[in-house]
Amino acid sequence: MIRLSKLYAIYTLTGNEERFLGQAYLTAKDLEAIEESFTGTPESEHYIALTDGDQVNVNAIDSIEEITDDGEE
Repeated sequence: MIRLSKLYAIYTLTGNEERFLGQAYLTAKDLEAIEESFTGTPESEHYIALTDGDQVNVNAIDSIEEITDDGEE
């Protein structure tokens, strides 16, 4: 079975501190929107659904980290 999304930890910066926002299954389209927000202004607003049901605008995301099944990052 091919997985179309992977689980990531989502972080933002608050002052000088990195804060965990939650976890989300991100698709290639989500990752592309996040990359656009890191490198410039995204063409449109894009929201990520966290696993707890909250929604986060990609502009609020400062870093992501893939969570792997085997515990390695």
